[in-house]
Formats: sequence, structure tokens, C-alpha cells
Amino acid sequence: MQCTKILTDKNNEELAVHGNYEFPCAIYFSYVSKYTAGEIAWHWHKEIEIITIYQGVLYVEIEDKKFILSKGESLFINSEEMHFMRMDTKEECIIISFVFDKIFVCGEKGSNIDQKYMVPLINCKELSALELAKDDSRKLIEAYSSYSDNSLGYEITVRNILSEILLNIIKENQELLEKSSSSNNVDRERMKYMLTFIHNNYSEDINLSQIAKEAFIGEREALRCFGRTVGTSPIEYLLKYRIYTAAEMLRNGGQLITEICLQTGFNSPSYFSKVFCRMLGVTPKEYRKNKLKLDVKNKFFLLDNK
Repeated sequence: MQCTKILTDKNNEELAVHGNYEFPCAIYFSYVSKYTAGEIAWHWHKEIEIITIYQGVLYVEIEDKKFILSKGESLFINSEEMHFMRMDTKEECIIISFVFDKIFVCGEKGSNIDQKYMVPLINCKELSALELAKDDSRKLIEAYSSYSDNSLGYEITVRNILSEILLNIIKENQELLEKSSSSNNVDRERMKYMLTFIHNNYSEDINLSQIAKEAFIGEREALRCFGRTVGTSPIEYLLKYRIYTAAEMLRNGGQLITEICLQTGFNSPSYFSKVFCRMLGVTPKEYRKNKLKLDVKNKFFLLDNK
């Protein structure tokens, strides 16, 4: 069953375990429409992620970088980089994601491959994300086909293709990697504190001052920091997180709409309905009804395409 919400811990790190000790790489074939409003919320993880677009158009945002990817295009996302994705058109968007630990390609920590290539790449914040060549997309499809067909040696095929793509990135950016500093990005660290606070306390009556305090900055700097990184204000982000959490509850549970309203930090059902409609285009009641119909439709779509 496909995940429909990114769950994070107190540090805003994704909770999902990607792969395991035997095969430290997870491969996902995802319908983006199954996420609330066709959006994959801001999150980060220690693993490197490489995605390729199987169908449709995907918008990706990584701090100050923005990408619009169409079918056959791919993107490298570095370790610990906060990122956000959404469908860019009404057409269904399907993505194939490879989320893997660096040891998948370098072996043991401290090896020559790790120290000479992987550590500099991961520490290079100038390479937070990078659009890949068309040929890389073809190779990623080949890797996914080998994995999904459970072909003999698919583990080696996937590792070799991902290793080749990373080597190309390193070769093409050798000078940048040599000059790169491993210093922390201030905005990124501040955002982790503030987003963590919002995600842990969205059901409470919190304000801009409390959010800013978590990052040890003033309200104006918090506004600027949010504007620079996620393109919205802290309060608008809070409202959006509440609404998307409510939408997930409407879709997956049998709770009354009034109960969901209160559990997601809204004291007024009418205000909850107004904000919900502004952000998702329908009332909470209509959303629950429409999503149930869509889930049934997608179920038969998947059966027809097996």
C-alpha cells in the first residue's frame, strides 16, 4: 500500500526506514495524487534520493532551488536536504524514487570510496540538488524494471546504475567539490527547529513569536527565513500543515468532522471549513466524499494495469 503522508520525528527527519542492512536502498513507484492535494510535504532524510518521472509533471523545491520535471527527466537530491514536491498539472504524476544510504555504493564507512568521493559529495551543500542527464533517466527505468521483475542480480544492477550516476555527478563537479566548504547553512538549521516545533504543536494555540523563539531569532527574521526557504509565512505554513493533517484524518478515519477540526488546532468549525475550502477547493465533507470515490477508482485502475 502506498504511503500518503510523510511522517517525521521531533527533528523533522522522515520516520520511514528506507531499505535494510542487507539491501540499504528503497525503491518506490508512487502516484503523487495519493498524497493530500497532490503534495509531498517538506521533509528530509539522511539517505540520498534520486527520482525519475514516469508520467506527468512534478514541481520540486529544495530551499532556494526550484525544478519542474516532466516525463523522462530525473533529479538528484543530496543527503539531509529539505525538499517539497507536488503535481504541477492536473494530469496524474507518477514518480520512481531510489532512496539509499551512501554505504550502498561505498561499502563500509571510512573506505576509500567513502572518504574520497561520498563524503565530499554529501558535504557539498552547493550540490543540494541537480537535474540529471536524459541517459541517466533511461538507466533508472532499467534499474526499476530489474527490481520490480525480481530479476537475477537486480541488487547488483541497481547498485551499479546508482554508482555510475553518482560518479558522473562527481566528475562533472570535481572543481566545485574540491572548493566546497562543509559549513552548515544557517537558514536550513533554523528551519529544522521551527518546522519541528510546528509539526509537534500544530494542535495547540501557537503563534509567530513562539515559532521564532525555537530558532533563537526574532519574528521578522523568522518571516524572512520562511520566505527565503519555503516561500510562505510561518502562520500560513502552520495553517497548511493543520489542513493537510485534517485531510489525512478525513480520508483514513471515521471521526466526526467537528472532532477533526478541534484536534488539528481550529476552535471554530466554520473557520476550519473556510480555510479548508480556500486551500483544497472543497469543504471537508466534500473532500471526504470525493477521496473515497477516488480511492475506489484508483483501486480498479491498478487492477486493470497489472
